[in-house]
Amino acid sequence: MTNTDVVIIGAGAAGLSAARELQARGLEVIVLEARERIGGRVFTHRDRDTVVPIELGAEFIHGSAPELDEILRDGAIASADISGTRWQVMGSQFRMADDLWERIDSVMRRLDEKRTPDRSFEDFLKTKPGGRRLAQNRTLALQYVEGFHAADPARVSERALADGGSPGDDVRERRIGRVIDGYDRVIEWLAAPLGDRIRLSAIATRVRWAPGNVEVEIRHPDGRARPSVLARAAVITVPVGVLKAPPGDTGAIEFDPDIRAKRQVLDHVAMGSVVRIVLKLSEAFWASEWYAKQIGKQNLDTLSFLHTQDEHFPIWWSAYPVRAPVLVGWHGGPTAAAIAQLALEEIEALAIASLARQFAISPKKMRDMVEAAWMHDWEHDPFSRGVYSYQTVGGSDAPAALARPLRGTLFFGGEAADSEGRTGTVHGAIATGRRAADEVMRSLTTRSSSARRAGSD
Repeated sequence: MTNTDVVIIGAGAAGLSAARELQARGLEVIVLEARERIGGRVFTHRDRDTVVPIELGAEFIHGSAPELDEILRDGAIASADISGTRWQVMGSQFRMADDLWERIDSVMRRLDEKRTPDRSFEDFLKTKPGGRRLAQNRTLALQYVEGFHAADPARVSERALADGGSPGDDVRERRIGRVIDGYDRVIEWLAAPLGDRIRLSAIATRVRWAPGNVEVEIRHPDGRARPSVLARAAVITVPVGVLKAPPGDTGAIEFDPDIRAKRQVLDHVAMGSVVRIVLKLSEAFWASEWYAKQIGKQNLDTLSFLHTQDEHFPIWWSAYPVRAPVLVGWHGGPTAAAIAQLALEEIEALAIASLARQFAISPKKMRDMVEAAWMHDWEHDPFSRGVYSYQTVGGSDAPAALARPLRGTLFFGGEAADSEGRTGTVHGAIATGRRAADEVMRSLTTRSSSARRAGSD
């Protein structure tokens, strides 16, 4: 059994941010991570024959992200805005889609953040906001909610989407960037001062707690028990998919006493489904002379995003502005769960067929160009159980309620607990870790002051 001031469950961006802050303020911390690696849903793979890092989890910096900007600056970590062009495939024709945000915003700005009673995005669309004039834009907005938010339109809250669900007309919020050398550089920076305070392959199975006291029971992935950790407070940063896991399932955490107040909140939070696949090709064909001649367009070489109507992989993106023969296929929303049931080989075949259709290249030629494929099954990963969270109908206030501490002893972080409209983002997760660290410090300081006063009486 090990004693410490604060135990943090989860070594993702939120948990590491909380741990780094608390240690910097003089507290002893222990971070428990169920996996054999840190990073959580940031998962960067490197292939020596591929010129760009292969992101299997988080990839983008979304909008103004001051928490990330600060880390990038302090860690001398390079990032770049994606400055290429967006395209749509309309039938067999490529069309510039640089007006995408304006078209999505024409629908999303009609959402009502104060609507009572709340309703789903699907029910909102059934009212045909904007009439016939915005019919195509409503289709784009639906793709956006399913793709970007990974949400089921029949479940996701209109009020939640209205409050931070899209960047609107804010140019800074529309920006998208990348960490050039891989998102794991951010994770490494957060973890650097923690050293052996991070324990890998440490699955938290039970949290026994009372005001001012926490005991976390731990086991190894092979089933062996590991020494428990005793602390004055705990910061819980696991994904909501893990918090909602049925008792006895791998990764499920039992709380004693149960955290009933949080269970009610979790009923209004869901984990989105996504399938993403990274394909390495023998050449960046879309930027080649032969392909430009084939489609009669010379400016596809700056392609950043391709939006399609494909049933399997409707969105693709390149590594632009880095020139690399890599394309990422993305399918988000409820139908992604069915694709996630397939084997990697089957998903790869669907992705190659999708590319062949959208780029009007023969399936055989496309197959011959694919040299490698990578993906991670977040849907069935027991320590994530989905990609990131969204609020269901009636749950627009769920992030703030989830973030609320319990008895000055249990504190909560993670992207789902960000009340500033940044759920699903890395910088949102980092912000919640720092917020939880502040709450822990205030609680422990107050408790210590009370104990000193009691001792002097």
